[in-house]
Amino acid sequence: MKPIAFHAVGKSFGATHALCDFSLEIPGGAFCVLIGPSGCGKSTALRMINAMILPDQGRVTVGGEDVARLDPVEHRRHIGYVIQSVGLFPHWTVAQNIAAVPRLLGWSKPKQADRVEEMAGLLGIEPALLERYPHELSGGQQQRAGVARALAADPEIILMDEPFAALDPTSRATLQAELERIHARSGKTIVFVTHDMDEALRLATQMVVMDRGHLVQSGAPIEILRHPANSLVGAFLGGGSIHMRLLDRLAVRERSTPRRTGATGAIAAGASLRQALDLMLATGSTRLAVVDEDGTWRGEIHIGDIIAGGEAGTSDASA
Repeated sequence: MKPIAFHAVGKSFGATHALCDFSLEIPGGAFCVLIGPSGCGKSTALRMINAMILPDQGRVTVGGEDVARLDPVEHRRHIGYVIQSVGLFPHWTVAQNIAAVPRLLGWSKPKQADRVEEMAGLLGIEPALLERYPHELSGGQQQRAGVARALAADPEIILMDEPFAALDPTSRATLQAELERIHARSGKTIVFVTHDMDEALRLATQMVVMDRGHLVQSGAPIEILRHPANSLVGAFLGGGSIHMRLLDRLAVRERSTPRRTGATGAIAAGASLRQALDLMLATGSTRLAVVDEDGTWRGEIHIGDIIAGGEAGTSDASA
């Protein structure tokens, strides 16, 4: 998988500095989420990857190649792109939209049809919807079609600019889960823009916090939660909510112990500490048995283990 890198990139639109000396490395196969307040430069950085915007200073490279030196049309054909407004062609059916890039790449019709069927299955798009037009679909169905189109030509890189922002909470959570599954199966490099911290923490393997065109902090979500770089990052993470968000990121297996004291309730080892705490509160229990997916007992977790697991290093954020 090709790595993506920003090398001291600067970009201005009139008097507005969108990116300032912005340097970032995104490893191949990462799920990189760019997050920060509106106007911080997230979308500008994203669009530089597929050469929709070129830097005034510095370079953006994909696989070591300077994006500014590539044929932009050919370059974009090998990058999936999903936006909030979906951008489906209104006079094409869902199937035709999904097959758009494979058709441009000269795939045979049987190969296009097979790929459309495969993408529909992957994204949970019912076969009957493939012959409908975008205006005949719900917002969630349109977004599924948009993601399917981005994946259809099997690109190594997928760019997503707040793709789920306009969806209802249920559709949003469902598509987030689908995207997690797709990334885990494919290992593709995904660069995802959002202003929703919960979404970023759920999806990211690499989280990049931005502010006013600057990179403030980059790293694994769990490390940023434990060690916010400054008060701005701490506030954006939710201030006093950081501890609860950390519980969402830590698995029960990380805090379970092999003791056996006869706990009556049970929870999966892969569940989060937050889920374990919620179950304890709901059942009035202070300890739960921890089991694997097949039901095999592997230990117990006590409420004290969860409290210990929620200790985040936030002293920097309060400075």
